[in-house]
Amino acid sequence: MKGVLVSAEKFLVLLNAESYQDFLRLLSTTTYAEALKQQVGDIPIPGLTNILYRSLFRDYEKTIGLLAGEIQKFLILFYQKYELMNLKTILRGICSHVAPEQVASLLLPTEQYPLFSKEQLLTLRKVQDVVAHLQNTFFEYPLNQALPRFEKEQEFFPLEMALDLHYYHTLWDAMKKLPKAEREIVRKLLGMVIDVLNVSWIIRFKEQYHFAPEEILNYTIQHGYVFRLRDRQRLARAQGAAEILAYLHNTPYGKVISGAEPLSTLHVVLTRQVVTQLRKYFAGYPFQIGVILGYVLLKEFEISDLMSIAEAKKYGFSLEQSQGYVIHA
Repeated sequence: MKGVLVSAEKFLVLLNAESYQDFLRLLSTTTYAEALKQQVGDIPIPGLTNILYRSLFRDYEKTIGLLAGEIQKFLILFYQKYELMNLKTILRGICSHVAPEQVASLLLPTEQYPLFSKEQLLTLRKVQDVVAHLQNTFFEYPLNQALPRFEKEQEFFPLEMALDLHYYHTLWDAMKKLPKAEREIVRKLLGMVIDVLNVSWIIRFKEQYHFAPEEILNYTIQHGYVFRLRDRQRLARAQGAAEILAYLHNTPYGKVISGAEPLSTLHVVLTRQVVTQLRKYFAGYPFQIGVILGYVLLKEFEISDLMSIAEAKKYGFSLEQSQGYVIHA
């Protein structure tokens, strides 16, 4: 499966595509060729998103089917972040008064291991009705916790953060149930993913919401591989991009930090370090969870990059602009 991932050389070719149509033509020379052939005429961005994620979800299904016990349960929960994404899309649509059919076009094609019915939620037009519908489900606790603040402020933010924090804390707890050898590998990989999330969230809360450092800390995940509480505190208190980059430069992520990165794409730069770590698991003993989790993460990053390139070509970004959003650049 790893052998048919898009190569670094092919990513370079795709980045240099002259247009969105040229990008689709070049993409049709990869493992996505068969799915692209099934489309008639121009493929809009939502249609391409559907094609790419169906490929990812098929790979998840294959991989999960090979597993058993706590490792299988963990990977199912890892996959279910896409259920979380769909729920947030539905709630955001309700908060923004977007038509249900438009929201439906933005949902990812999750079919296996559902946590709710997308069709049923799309019939609801109030956040309170969604919360009521999801009682006795995985999402009951965070939604109940966030609902009073939502009703007071009428903002999507408290719902989003409650759901995200609940999911990643639950995922971390699930990691602790794995056998010891697998647990140590997942602690590192999941911890690195959470590190990148926390940095991107801290920057977002600073730049977009202008939160105070104390409030920023309330909305970070209390786990990670490199960053402990003191690190998150330092990043939350940092004044400006230069101070954030200087601090990161003195961490294990400093290998990929030049000091000139814009904060808006810093998460992409940090993810390159995650990819470097993932590839190491394919060079050693094959019968361990690093290979399994490593593959699905590499596939996820591949799709993220393909969507970034597609959108860049669709909207006429230059090569230099595009590279900042592409992990494999």
